This record gives sequence, C-alpha cells and structure tokens, in this order.
Amino acid sequence: MAGRCQYFPIWCLVLAVCCVFLVRHWTYPNARLHCVGRVYEGPVLVRMVAGSHQRTEPVFQAKVYDGAECDRVCTENEVPRICYFKWIAEHYAAMGSACGDCRWGNRSHCFHPQCVTADGMERGVLSLNRQVPGPTIYVCKHDMIVVDLKNHMEGLESTIHWHGIHQSDTPWMDGVPMITQCPVPSSATFRYAFNASEAGTQFYHSHSGHQKANGHYGLFVVRSPTDINRDLYDLDLSEHHIIISDWTLDLVEKFVPGLQSSTVQMDSILINGRGRHYDEEEKELQIQAPLTVYRVKKGLRYRFRLISSGSQFCPFQLQIEKHRMQLISTDGGAVKPKMIDTLISTSGERYDFVLSADQEPGNYWVRVRAIGFCNIDRREEFAILSYADERSVSNEELAYPKPRPPTWDARFPSGTVLNNPNATCYVPDDDDLCVADLEAYESHRDDSLIDAAPDKQFRILFNTFTADPNILFSDQGYVRYMTVVLTLNNIGVTNNISMVFPDFPLLTQPEQITGDTPFCNETHKPASCKPHRACFCLHRLKVALNDVVEMSLIDDAEVIRDLYHPFHLHGHRFIVTGMGQLPVLRTADEKIDFVARRVTRHIRTMPPSHNPPYKDTVSVPSRGYTKIRFRADNPGFWLVHCHFEWHLGIGMSFVLQVGEVEQMKRAPDDFPRCGSYKPDVFSPARPPPAL
Repeated sequence: MAGRCQYFPIWCLVLAVCCVFLVRHWTYPNARLHCVGRVYEGPVLVRMVAGSHQRTEPVFQAKVYDGAECDRVCTENEVPRICYFKWIAEHYAAMGSACGDCRWGNRSHCFHPQCVTADGMERGVLSLNRQVPGPTIYVCKHDMIVVDLKNHMEGLESTIHWHGIHQSDTPWMDGVPMITQCPVPSSATFRYAFNASEAGTQFYHSHSGHQKANGHYGLFVVRSPTDINRDLYDLDLSEHHIIISDWTLDLVEKFVPGLQSSTVQMDSILINGRGRHYDEEEKELQIQAPLTVYRVKKGLRYRFRLISSGSQFCPFQLQIEKHRMQLISTDGGAVKPKMIDTLISTSGERYDFVLSADQEPGNYWVRVRAIGFCNIDRREEFAILSYADERSVSNEELAYPKPRPPTWDARFPSGTVLNNPNATCYVPDDDDLCVADLEAYESHRDDSLIDAAPDKQFRILFNTFTADPNILFSDQGYVRYMTVVLTLNNIGVTNNISMVFPDFPLLTQPEQITGDTPFCNETHKPASCKPHRACFCLHRLKVALNDVVEMSLIDDAEVIRDLYHPFHLHGHRFIVTGMGQLPVLRTADEKIDFVARRVTRHIRTMPPSHNPPYKDTVSVPSRGYTKIRFRADNPGFWLVHCHFEWHLGIGMSFVLQVGEVEQMKRAPDDFPRCGSYKPDVFSPARPPPAL
C-alpha cells in the first residue's frame, strides 16, 4: 500500500489494517508503518500512513474483535488480532445507587452490575465503564490495541498512559499531556491505537492530575507464545491478578495542595478494587464490603500477576499464608526463578510469580500491608486464596470470610524478602534481596550495554524543597506545591529544578520549539533562578539516538526517613546495576562521588554470568541510590518521574529528549493540536472596537 488512503469500504478496510503488523520486528525491518484512528459511530475505521519502502503485501484473514475476545492462549504464527475497546470516563460513586442495599447488609446487592464497593464507604470516584479498577486488557504480543476513550467527566481533561509499552512506532500514544499529546477535553473522544509490542504484565492509568488515585487505572497483560518460563506453571488464568492500590475516604483533590489540619494519607488498601475500611475511632471494620477471592486446585501451579498501582508514598508488602512464591518476571521481563516468601513493591512496579497449590484444602489469607512511611498507620488488607470446589461454595460466599483476618501484630514469617527498600545488592546468602540480585536469562544479555563506557552520565538528585512562605504566597509566581502539615509546604525537585510543563505537546508540535522555549537543566537555568532555591522551568536532558545512558538516582532528602521513591522511565527499559544506602554525607557532591565509586565497583565485580533484569520502574532506597543503564534507542520526548502522584504533581520529573526532532516519528497530520491563545489585541487582523 502506498500513499494515504483515507476511506475504505468496510469489507476491505479490515484487510488493510493487517499491514500495521508489518513493523520492523517482522519481515520488513526498514518499513515505517504508523496506524492512527478517526473516530466515528460504527466499526473501527483505521487509516494507514506508509513509508516509501517497497514490498509485497501478504494476505491476512483480518478481523476486528471485541476486546474481551482477545483474551486467549497465544500461539506462534497466529495472525494478530485487532482488539477494540470502548471506554467511558465519568464521575461515579463507590457504594452508590448501583449497589442498592449493599452497605446495609444485603450482600447480593454488592454484586449488582456496575456496583463499585471499594472499601465499603460511600464516596465519589472516577471510573472507566463504571468499574474501579477499569476494564481488564488481555491480548497477545503484536495484537493491535484500539481504545476509544470518551470523556464524560464534566470540567476534566484526561489521558491514558500504557505503562510498560514503549510506543516505539507510535510515540504520540504514550498518553502524557503536553509531552506526547493534548489532553482529551470533556465531551471529546480520543482513539488510542498501537501495537502491543512489549510482552508481560503491564498496566494502564490516567496521566492527568490525580485521576489515577481516584480510580482510573487497570490491568494490561500482553501474553507471549514463547514464554521462557512456561514450564514452571500449569495455568495462567485471567482472574489471577493482584492489583494493589491505596484509597482515601474523599476524592484526593481534597489534599491538593493540602490542608493544615490533615496530611494526605491512605485510609484503606484495595485489592482488585475491594477492601474494608477500618474506622479507628469506632474500632469497627466495614464488614459489608466483599473481599477478592482467588480459586486454586490442589496439585496445580498457577501464574499470578502483581501490579502495584499505589499513588501515595508507601511500598506494599505481599505475603500469602503458608505459601511461597516463585518469582519469574518483573516489569514484563522474564527472570530466572527465585523462591521468596515476601514480595515488596512500589508504585508502578509489576511482578509475576508462580504459586503451587500444595497445602491442605482450605482458605488462606492473601495479605497486603503498607510499610515504610506508613508503618505508623498500620494499614493492611486481605484477599482469600481458596481451595474450595466451585460446586460447593460460590465466590460471593467466599468473599465474606467468617473468621476475622489476623491482627497487625499477628505477623506472617518474613522468610526471603524481595525488593526490601533498604536492601543492598550483591550480598551473598542474604535473605533480603534487591531487584539487581535477580537475573535475566542469557539470551537477553546485552554485553554492549553492561560493559560499554556510557555515552552520557547523569546524576539525578531528587528532594522535596521546603518553600519559603514569604515567596510562595507572593506575586513572584504561582508555583505548584503540597502542604504536608501545618505550614510545611513542599516543592518537588530534581537537581534543584521543579518541572514546569510546556503549553503545547513537545512531540506532536515540535515546530513550536524555538529559542524562547524555556528548556533548562542543571547547567543552563533561566536568569530568574536564584542560588540555593528551587528553579521552575521545563527540565530537559538530551541524549543522542542510540547513546548508552547511565543515570544515578540519588535521594537527597535529609528530613523524612522511610520514604522510597519509585522512578519510571517512559519509552525505554533499563537494567539496574546498583542499589544501596548512603552513609551520612552532608553535601550533594559527596553523595555523587560516593555513588560513582560504589557503583563502578559493583559493575566491575559482577560475576561474568550475572545478567541484571530489565525494568522500567525502580525504587530508590530512603537516603540511598539506584543506578540504571539503558540504550536510548527510541527517539522522542519521554517523561522520567517519581511515580507518587503528589510528587509528580509538584515537579519531581524531567523530560528525556532522545535524538533530534528530525529523527522522531511524526504524528498524523490531523492529530489534535492545542496551546495558549494570546493574540495581539490591536493587530491589523483585530482592530480596536469602534466607539
């Protein structure tokens, strides 16, 4: 197919769509094929923009499938499917009218269609198709995902980020407002269309405001027909996922920027959108809300998928009563199996493990607790792992266990702990493992990445800068901040810069990038920036295409302990080459020097056979460091940020520009545009009004 074909008869349209799968991974590695959608009422309409590469088109038996029909066993040489989803984003209610008398004890009403129970407390939420979490996506690698996002939220814009998908062929589908696209305004529909190119456990969430914390998140699994760990489990069931999220009694905007009388904190934990609120004053558990149930049969091995979808400041600790976990993947990347008892995750991370149903038939607790900074609040939640026969007891009955869950002080044995936030890597025979202790398979090893001298090295010190109220509340600028408590107001910074987003999308409107665009970095700051104060500007780090990039992520905080920042890199994956604690060092230069020496030693002393796993999100120990390396092989503008909602909101992020604008893939000509409107009031085209 050559040129641009805007309209097809529907019967041949579907055949044309299959051309999108001739991406560089397949027969024609140099072909440039981009797929975008045009919204209209009816079947999915897809338009192709093809490069000039000459080729012969094979014929596919193409078909557009309802998204649920794409949940299947993946096989080699299978024709990829076009998986269509229609989502309605709207204001909704937990324990609202759809739940009938659920909150007053009528348990059957808790399972009514469109009933969101959450933690059993009534509150406003943001939902996708009146679900929290949103609809689940299960597809096979290289399926084409088409999602029509209809924004029914009055007065709110939105976007969806596909966390774990690199979007190398469609970078404008990454879902970051004012970096890769315009936000979707109220009443509008935006069509996301992209290749499911990265296999593994991913997830999606809103990247606008604090919508993720209010309910806009969900599971996104890309199965592979060639899973290297396939022999380790018998069943990979769609219902065996564990999405962990924190929850508040109010819409989280109550804490933006914050209240002097109450700091932002989680009130409950949800597992797959279910939990039970504990009223500390009344000492009462909200027992009318159902819990999540996982069914197993004795003697079988099951693949479970953990997604940490937290928005606040605390890691989650997962334990399963009397069962061990055999870890097989992190952030979608397969690793050599590692047997563990306790799994700790921070926001944005994903872990897959195999659970062997080898205990006596019965019901066992799946236990999640918030740790670190949240230990003082003693927040935890439970689900049920049940060996019960479906013919003898229903999920609805199991969701209301008769015995009370164990108390906070009745701890499960810790055993071997993975991803302990304060673990130091490469310590033999230690029961506390960090992610760099995991090993990818030899077939995934990239010696040119591990052994190469990096082309670019960055030291990223992050912190929350306490703002001077005399400056913060003056006409010197209206900057974003969060009130932690009383008069303590924080601003997020990386290298002492608080990120200010542009007023147009950098990727899709690059012609607006001029000398006046306020890009800045550690060595190039606006004249308005003062020494020893936070600088507010568009923080950009630039690398050449295919550079080997090394980043040291360093916690520069001196006040708050037990706060572990998860950092997420869009558009790429990286290896973790070092992680650990910093000694007591007073200056940023001392910390940078320590990390440089420490991590260089790690890389040199790693066993030749050690192959660090690939990740896209990683935790940085409190007052510690994490070192990552990656190849910048995906041209574009990519956000790098702390995955705490509030820290991203107050500026703890920066943009990584990979390559020159001319090397980046262009968005379709009719892609939505946006920006500021500031005409010359009295220009010839706009003369002053007649008097």
